Parts: sequence; structure tokens; C-alpha cells
Amino acid sequence: MATVPVYCICRLPYDVTQFMIECDACKDWFHGSCVEVDEDDAPDIDIYHCPNCEKTHGKSTSEDYSPFSFSVQNGSQVFIKELRSRTFPSAEDIVVKLSGSQLSLEYLEDSGFNDPILVQKKEGLGMSMPVPTFYISDVENYVGEKLSQTFRNKDVFLKHSFCSNLLLKLTSLM
Repeated sequence: MATVPVYCICRLPYDVTQFMIECDACKDWFHGSCVEVDEDDAPDIDIYHCPNCEKTHGKSTSEDYSPFSFSVQNGSQVFIKELRSRTFPSAEDIVVKLSGSQLSLEYLEDSGFNDPILVQKKEGLGMSMPVPTFYISDVENYVGEKLSQTFRNKDVFLKHSFCSNLLLKLTSLM
């Protein structure tokens, strides 16, 4: 029989309806109500130590409030409030729109790949899109599992030579 993980000083399982905070020392999670941390105060906590870790690591510390210097539980009221208070650029402002003939290796070498690119018309692109059943395992077959794992597990900037070689291999399959 599988056991359900338990958290907090109350040793109860996770409950999506209750705010929780992670101890920066022991990495266990605690219900705010059990450790007297109000959800609205959590963003101001820089380093949180649970009651057990306070004994060896000292009290929790707070920092001046900055909306970009803290993390909160996804989906919590604080998270939703912060998300709603932020403004994001429009896709029209950040997406680069090109035709297939404009997107070339030379373009990528000159301009880089720092913003999302939308190819509006594939004519002139010089390649075909893979079939819908093309998966990462197919990429592993062509570039090798070790290289594929690198891209699965890390944020890596692709070099143009790798990109062009991969594109050549993929287009030769179509």
C-alpha cells in the first residue's frame, strides 16, 4: 500500500486549500496556520526557518518588499494577486514576424534568437514541419541520447552549427 507524504508539524498530507511555506533549512513544508505565518506576510520573508530549525539556524529574516524577489506557492491568493498586479508586454510587441524566406541561418547569426519568431508563411523556409507523431525520442535517434538529455535537463543556448545540422537532418527525413 502506497503511503501519502506528510508535512508540517501537524504531520498531515498536502492540502491544496491551505497556504504552506517551505523552510529554507530543512526544506519541509508547513501550513501557515500551524507556524503562525500569514499568507499575506509570506512575500516579505527572505529566509524562512521553521520552529525546529530556528533553534540551530536562527529566526526567519525579512527583506524590503519587492515583487520580484520572492517566491510564493503557485495558485495561492498572494500569487494570484501579484500576477494580476503585473503588466506584461503584448505579443505584438515581442514576437518577430517573418516570412519563410526571411528566416535563414544568416538572419539568426545576425539577429540572434532572443525573441519568439512567428513564421507567417512557410514558403521559402526550405524545410518541412515534422509530422505530429515526431517526439523527443525521434530527436534522440538522430542526435544521440546523451545530447538530447542535455537539452531535456538544462537551459542551454543552441549554437547555430548544431541548429543547422539538426535542421538538415530533420529536413532530410521529410
